[in-house]
Amino acid sequence: MNMKVLMVSLIALLLVAMSGCTDPAEPEDPITAANLSVDGVVLENVPEGFDYLGAHSLEVEDVKASYADVTGIVEASEGIYQRDSVDYFIIAIELESSEAAEELVTQYKAGFVPLANGDRFVEESFNGHDATRVTKYITSNGEQVPRYHYVWTNENFVFLVKGNTDDNTIVMDLAEATGF
Repeated sequence: MNMKVLMVSLIALLLVAMSGCTDPAEPEDPITAANLSVDGVVLENVPEGFDYLGAHSLEVEDVKASYADVTGIVEASEGIYQRDSVDYFIIAIELESSEAAEELVTQYKAGFVPLANGDRFVEESFNGHDATRVTKYITSNGEQVPRYHYVWTNENFVFLVKGNTDDNTIVMDLAEATGF
């Protein structure tokens, strides 16, 4: 009888050891913050009314396909925010040089056709620098409605802030909150 109890106990102990149940639930070095490739997409002071939803790294090939196919892209990240059920995005792209950053903005803007009425690109200033407000139109409920992007460089970085809204001031509020 003692042999059976000893054998069952030994088997139970082996099963527990092999299942990994004895490992701690927390990793030895817990992650305390997102591992982002570029600073600037996670705001220290989120503007009133905005909720921070998260951030993630972007693949270089996705940046090239979505914004501009230029050389010199090092890494990129996207921060996602929401206000009144509308999504907003801060994209930060690090490039090898300030010249490469300027080229990305130039190529990004070249990807837009001129508007039939009004200006596609308007220069605006905030945080001590100029940025370009890009206006594009989408069809929503059968009507053409504007959407706005703000794009600018800061040394070897490109920042792009956009939102699914027809109010450019809300997008600008988020752009200003980057501090860049």
